[in-house]
Amino acid sequence: MKISLISNFLCAAAYTLSLASFTTDKKKNHAESETAGRTTIQASLYKLADSNKVKLSVDKSDDDKLKITLKDKSGQLYYSEVYNEKDSKYRRVFDLNDMNDGKYTFELFYNKQKVTKTVEIQSKNDKYISLN
Repeated sequence: MKISLISNFLCAAAYTLSLASFTTDKKKNHAESETAGRTTIQASLYKLADSNKVKLSVDKSDDDKLKITLKDKSGQLYYSEVYNEKDSKYRRVFDLNDMNDGKYTFELFYNKQKVTKTVEIQSKNDKYISLN
């Protein structure tokens, strides 16, 4: 009788410990999936009405740095910035009035990711800016 009581007690203890490890693993996996979801960025490029300006808007994680470059199709660098602030929102207006006709690419580097946004400038009598 004592042996079966001890055996039942050990089985109950083992069962309880296995359940506890499952809940710990679930919490850890949930935290990792949330962190993985936050490592992506959301980026948008808007043309400001009645102007030759575009606004770049990027949402990112609070603590990670963001590198922004603006290049033409031949690779010439026109703008470079490393945004290191704790704020999760990056907003910047770029005046393209003095830029020559052609295609320009904004490159955003964030946590081993690269996002590109393209701007095309065409002049007739006035500058025409299109976003791709």
